[in-house]
Amino acid sequence: MQQIKIEMRKKVPSYITEKGNIIRLLFFVTFFVFVFIILFKPFNSNNWKQGMGVDTFVFYAILLVAIGLGVLAVSRIVMYLTRNHIELYYFTYIVWMLSEIAFISLACTLFVWLIDGQRNDYFHIFPYTAFYTTTILFLPYSILLLYFELKEKNVALEKIKTSLHLKPTAKINGEETNLINFPDDKGNLKLSVNADHLFYLEAADNYIKICYINKEKVSHFILRNSLKNIENLLTNSNLVRCHRSYMINLSKVNVLRREKDGLYIELDSKSLPDIPVSKTYSNQVVQLFSDASV
Repeated sequence: MQQIKIEMRKKVPSYITEKGNIIRLLFFVTFFVFVFIILFKPFNSNNWKQGMGVDTFVFYAILLVAIGLGVLAVSRIVMYLTRNHIELYYFTYIVWMLSEIAFISLACTLFVWLIDGQRNDYFHIFPYTAFYTTTILFLPYSILLLYFELKEKNVALEKIKTSLHLKPTAKINGEETNLINFPDDKGNLKLSVNADHLFYLEAADNYIKICYINKEKVSHFILRNSLKNIENLLTNSNLVRCHRSYMINLSKVNVLRREKDGLYIELDSKSLPDIPVSKTYSNQVVQLFSDASV
């Protein structure tokens, strides 16, 4: 429950209010809702066909979709125009979507009430309209949010791929050094560390603690990213995964020690703790040390 509260207080990703994604949302919702109405005939639309031809039924279906689209378009335009003035958090975004559904339901109820010849009370129709509107919009909303998030993740991953790698840099004190660049989960470079000064990485929730030498002292840097991303993108370096929560620099290992409760790695610094090797990665780590000793 506490984690949910924390998530609700986070800002929504910027792609939610991007103009292109808003246009995609409007087009996709329009197409999806129109097809849904034609196939499943919600909103008491079976009664519309009584005494009217197919063309008239389709016309009313288009008109109903246009009413809902108009409300949704106004809502998203306001969201787009106020994106730089109003902080949009997950909680407020959910409230915003529920408000959209409520206003669309009110407008569609009025339309159905008029088409139905006002035979039923307006507020008797509203609960059914609200239910159908919520049900219909839930699927396209969910699909588009997943699509936008996946697209954003792919963009961030491409940025990371281009910036996170081991490469030679300019000479320092007459010697060529190798830097490992660490960007955050959005692809923004946050830290560059000489590979010879790097000890290990430790995962902590959605963050990584990077342990390295800075001015002859052991230092730590907290980076927002996942250890899995780093592992996938540093396959050609000396950094190897030895535990669900750790990656170690092979060149900084002094001792690989087996005890009753498992394997442990001693790094090249007395002030650092021993790093555990989990059963999942034990064979891989042992093989790496065996190959290195040959």
